[in-house]
Amino acid sequence: MNFLSKTLSSFSINSIPYTFKDKVIDSSSNSNVIDQNSIWNLYDGLNPKDSAKVSIFEFNLKDTANLQKRTDSLARNAFKKLKLIKFPGVISIIDFIENDNYLYIITEPVVPLLAYLRDNQHDNGISQDTKLFGIHSIAKSLQFLNMTCNCLHGNINLCNSVFVNELGDWKLFGFELLTNLQSDPDQPIYRLSNTMPGFNDVQSSEVQSSGIEGIRAFPIKFDSYKFGMFAYNILVEPDFNSITFNNNVVEQSKFANKTVIPLKLSNALKKLLSPNINLRITVEKFNQETESFLNANTVIEFNKQLEEIKFKNESEKLDFFKYELSTYVSDLEGDNSKNTFPPGLLDHKLLPELIGQYGNISKLKPTVDTTPAEIQQRQETIAVILNYILKFGVKLPTDMFNKLVKPVIMETFGLADRSVRLILLEHLASYEIFLTEADVQLKIFYNLISGFQDTNFMIRENTLKSITTIIDKVSVKQVNQDLLKVLAKSQMDPKPSIRVNTLILIIKISSKIYKTSKNNVLITALSKSLRDTFTPCKMMALSGFANLIEDFSLEEICSKILGHLAISLMDNKSSKVRVEAKRVFELYLQSVESHASTLPDDEDDIDAEEAEFFKNNTPKTENSTPLEDNGASVGGSLLKFSFLWSGKPEVGGALNNDFNSSTPDLTRVATPTSEPLNPIGSKSNTHKDNSWDGMDDDFDDGWAMNDDEVEIVKPLSATSKVPLVLKPLNKPKSTLNSNARKSGSLKLGRKPAAKQPGSTLKLNLVGDDNEVDGWGDDSVW
Repeated sequence: MNFLSKTLSSFSINSIPYTFKDKVIDSSSNSNVIDQNSIWNLYDGLNPKDSAKVSIFEFNLKDTANLQKRTDSLARNAFKKLKLIKFPGVISIIDFIENDNYLYIITEPVVPLLAYLRDNQHDNGISQDTKLFGIHSIAKSLQFLNMTCNCLHGNINLCNSVFVNELGDWKLFGFELLTNLQSDPDQPIYRLSNTMPGFNDVQSSEVQSSGIEGIRAFPIKFDSYKFGMFAYNILVEPDFNSITFNNNVVEQSKFANKTVIPLKLSNALKKLLSPNINLRITVEKFNQETESFLNANTVIEFNKQLEEIKFKNESEKLDFFKYELSTYVSDLEGDNSKNTFPPGLLDHKLLPELIGQYGNISKLKPTVDTTPAEIQQRQETIAVILNYILKFGVKLPTDMFNKLVKPVIMETFGLADRSVRLILLEHLASYEIFLTEADVQLKIFYNLISGFQDTNFMIRENTLKSITTIIDKVSVKQVNQDLLKVLAKSQMDPKPSIRVNTLILIIKISSKIYKTSKNNVLITALSKSLRDTFTPCKMMALSGFANLIEDFSLEEICSKILGHLAISLMDNKSSKVRVEAKRVFELYLQSVESHASTLPDDEDDIDAEEAEFFKNNTPKTENSTPLEDNGASVGGSLLKFSFLWSGKPEVGGALNNDFNSSTPDLTRVATPTSEPLNPIGSKSNTHKDNSWDGMDDDFDDGWAMNDDEVEIVKPLSATSKVPLVLKPLNKPKSTLNSNARKSGSLKLGRKPAAKQPGSTLKLNLVGDDNEVDGWGDDSVW
């Protein structure tokens, strides 16, 4: 039996050209009040032709339980009447399918009203404006049925007669008892009402006293009472999860509470619920009495504007989006719009209109007749519309966002308009979750970093913040080959906040920098910020040094970092910088001392020549210990050297001969050369390296390292009293005879020697390979 049931179910699902998804209502189940009061199974579905969402109402004509309850006649009546009635407030029908076993009604995607209220009662629930909007919509639909179609609905309730679509509109359904009061021979309201689930839960006084026949005198007033109870429950019910419908009792105290039932609505609602059928007003009269009040409702007025905008010309549409729209949504920030407007109204009704208008305006090209004022107005309108698109678009599901909003974003990033770019950057944090790595790397990144070159600091600053937002989706190659270049210039930006944020970003992307240059870049960037005039920039650099201590080697700490930290110890502007610099300096020094404590104390590798040197030049005192043969001890006293520069150095021992023979005589006067020596500090042989990998003390921008550029400085003792003179290595051969030299005359046709005398003092200025400067390159001081 179960196999047969599954087979029939599979057959029903595959017998119509729509795809069945989740089951929303199960009429055979008693699990909840919605299922109990419905004769239809409701499925979410898809239209295979365009993958559009639909809802599928299904009724099984062969189901034994349906036949026993005689609900098949109810289903056939609804099926037939929905084909005849078309109205904006009635659920939109896409297709009708009928076969021997099933009736199918394919509609726009909807959910039962009670489920809608339950799902949205979190976060303070839907607003009272939204409730009034829904009540007003159902009242208009009922008036159309009663007065224009001369029909009686007969079954208005919260469970199975009202549904809500994706746009937030409340749509009338539940036509099982719909009766044409003039031409319907079957008169379902009288014949079938006793078979309708939940029909007797809420009844008017005349039905309670005389049965269904009691409504014949004023049939449409039966709809008035049903609708009155419907509106009353919507307004006063605090918890739709526990609502019960076995109540015809109206609490008069609820009408006295103006926050629950507005005063201008309460009098008309009381008339709908009057037990005296003669005093009870029709739905049409209710609409007339409440028209001015309800039309002033924000949601109702806004929805009316959206419905009429399709019939306006282009200039009227632009005026609405640029000026009037702000009066409705300007104060809606975050999730407030969710509580003010019906869920879906902004996302599915307003947003498509905005996207359509944006596409129309952005595609317009200026002509020869277009004035600058018109161009500026058009750009302002684009910016305003884009702001609303991003503001409401982020609330969409991912598939809808990718379909509607993402193409707009990708296209707009290529526009050269500051106001548009600023809006894109301000909203980036909210829509970043919808962007894939491919979107960022291929379509956004290069347009985004162009903002670093903008002359407007707001664009530069927002670009920097935006890069921080999407940095996880930027490739390592783009970080090293493109981003670091612009950040090097950004670190010298005139705006202090940009310099601080640049350093924050550098620290954040440190894991993406190539290992071969990572530490040089970090040390140079942090060191540069330590010399910034802006105190927060210095503090951020110190924080960076503290957090990245594990990334640096002991050699880098000693040769490059400690010197820069030491400068901050004497910061003359901020005590906070000095205190933090001391903490970080001690942190680094502690790591160095910790390593140094593991090194051996004995010097076992002293050679014989070194031992002789220590032995002959260590001062002797009474308490000193003679130097051992291996030179391992210096008697506990300081090693002092005594060289007499007035004559030859007096160095005893075997080392004396080597010392004197290898050192030129500094007291003799050298033949002057034609090219003077460069003064100390001369820049003639100095090449500035404007990179983070090899930067000089001037902190020029640019981070590329040139290993072949070396700065050579010739040291000269400031305390030496003997001038440094140079002696020619060889006596130059002159082309002039002695007589010519004496007389000062030259023979014609003879050229002087081209080679000038050279110096006898050859200084080896090539430094130790292990000596590097503090910027991370191979320059030697």
